[in-house]
Formats: sequence, structure tokens, C-alpha cells
Amino acid sequence: MSGILSEMKTPVSVLARGDLKLIVRDSTLVMALFGPIAITCLIFFLPSIEALVLSKISFDLTPYRSFIVVFLSLIPGMLFAMIYGFIILDERDEDVIDFISITPLRKRGYLTYKLIMPMLLSAGFFLFIIFASSLIQFNPVHAMGVSIMVAIEAAIGTLFLVAFSENKVEGLAFSKVLGIMYLAIPLVFFWTSGWHWLSAFLPPFWIAKAFVHSQMSSAWIWSDLFFGMVVHIGVLIFFLRVFLRKR
Repeated sequence: MSGILSEMKTPVSVLARGDLKLIVRDSTLVMALFGPIAITCLIFFLPSIEALVLSKISFDLTPYRSFIVVFLSLIPGMLFAMIYGFIILDERDEDVIDFISITPLRKRGYLTYKLIMPMLLSAGFFLFIIFASSLIQFNPVHAMGVSIMVAIEAAIGTLFLVAFSENKVEGLAFSKVLGIMYLAIPLVFFWTSGWHWLSAFLPPFWIAKAFVHSQMSSAWIWSDLFFGMVVHIGVLIFFLRVFLRKR
């Protein structure tokens, strides 16, 4: 058993070191890596920011705290998706993936690792932001369900970038397109019309819905989690098929 674990650990550790080297030598990726840390700090200072805004312009941000926390807690996932998407594009240009295909890790193991890493990091940051900041009350069971959707969104973002981008320049453009799906969050929070359901095909829509219903202690939270998982997994499979078909 220990032999198997050591065999698995070696290629993963090599890939992790390679990821770090690529990030360090690219200023865009370095900035993206510090993004989740900056957002986390911003959320912890949110009460102070609210007090400052109230004193300076007499505008109370407190009623919008849930929206702010939800929106900011999802940004790290988008940034990690961008980081690993760019890493894959870099390694594809340098024929690293072709080399890995003849190693015991194979392309399947390589892709699995590149998707699992942003998923774990995104879910970890999300749970830390929610529970360490204690700015909003969130049922732990609901939070675990939402964290799974957050993790899948990171994989969706990574696949979206590598499926449609030929290089990092195109990847940067598509990363801006990726951010459009997060417009579903303000639609859920602020658009009271039933027309906001038109954005239900966007994965963040269901995370925002889950937040709202969890805060209300509404039983609809379970339908949000169920249909949210269905939408997330469906979108993930779609982009995975596009990626595999093109590559």
C-alpha cells in the first residue's frame, strides 16, 4: 500500500513544483494567486468598511452584506480556474502534456490533477471565508453542499478556458467571458421579477439561491442544492466533452 501511495505522490509532487514555477515566472498568475488572499482580507475588514462608508457618505451597506459575502466568496474559484487554465495552456504550448502522456501518469491523470487542485483550493477558501469571518450565519450542512458546487465551478472554469483557447492571450479574453456567469448572483439578490429565472442555466445562480433560502430557513434550499448539482455537473460534462473532442 505504501508503495502505491509513493508512486502516486511522486508525479503529483512533480506537477505541483512545475505549477509553482510557471506561476512565479508569470506576473499575471502571481497577481491572480494573491487575489484570493486579498479578497479574504477584504471580507474580514468588511465591518470596518461598512462603518467607514456609513460615516463618509451616509450609505448603509449592512443590508447588502449577504450579497457582498456571497459574491466575493466565489471570486477565488474563478481565479484558481484561471490560474490552472493558464498553466495547462502553457504546458500544452511547451509540449509538456505530450511528454506526460508516455509516463505512468498519462493524460487522464494529468487532467484529473489539474481539475482537482482548483476544486480543492476553491472549496477550501469558500469554507474559510464563510466560517472564519462569521459575517453571515450559514447552516454547516448547506455550506458543505454549496462548497461542492463552488468546487465544480472551478473545474468548469478551467475546462472552459482550455477548451476554447489556443493560447494564453485568448485565455485571458475568455477569462473575462467566464466572469459573465457571475452576473447571475446580483440577479438573484436584486431582481424580484420572475424573469431572473432566465439565468438559471448559469451555475452561480443556484449558489445564490441556496444562500438566500438558507438565510430564510426555507425548505427550498434542498431543491436549490439538488438542481444546482444537476446544472453544475451537466455544465462540467458538456465542457469536458468539448475539451476532449477538440484535443
